[in-house]
Amino acid sequence: MAKSNRHGKSACLTRHQLDGFLSHLPEKYALLAQTMYFLAGRVGETTSIKVRNINLQEGLITLEKSSTKTKETRQIPIPNKLMDDLRRWVSSNSLEDDDFVFFTSSRNTQHAPGAKQISNQSVDEIFRKTFDWIGIEGATSHSFRRSRLTHLMQKNWNVREIMDISGHKNLHSLQQYLDSDKHDTHLKYRKLIEEEV
Repeated sequence: MAKSNRHGKSACLTRHQLDGFLSHLPEKYALLAQTMYFLAGRVGETTSIKVRNINLQEGLITLEKSSTKTKETRQIPIPNKLMDDLRRWVSSNSLEDDDFVFFTSSRNTQHAPGAKQISNQSVDEIFRKTFDWIGIEGATSHSFRRSRLTHLMQKNWNVREIMDISGHKNLHSLQQYLDSDKHDTHLKYRKLIEEEV
């Protein structure tokens, strides 16, 4: 599934939509989706995470430069609850430092858990089917990155701060991700102009 679809761009999801989506996924995919969201990560960046990339003490995940589009390493904090869930996932699957956290478990392969990362196509297929099932149109695996960056903007983060999380190198690229609701913008503007008059 491409990062944009017949609607032009991947849909930007609300937190309510994200929660509903996560509740319909198997554990591995729910953990993957949450990790993608909080990292504002691309699917390939997130599926390439190995156990060694999870810093339990500092609550950070490292995206190695070999997996990022900009070829630069990024470190991003994630919530404590997600870190605990990832720790349990790693432990319950007996994963080692060099194992992939989000590994393929296809019956068609002979790989041990952690030996091979899950494919982007597998993620896209599960996510697309789940979005269709719960009736969210225009959403793709890229919606998590777009949604997180938009939510940071809505919380009044400045673009420099958002770029530190997203890894974008210029404002033009970042702007393609950010979304706004015209109705909300008009309400916000009306409130402002009424205060000014």
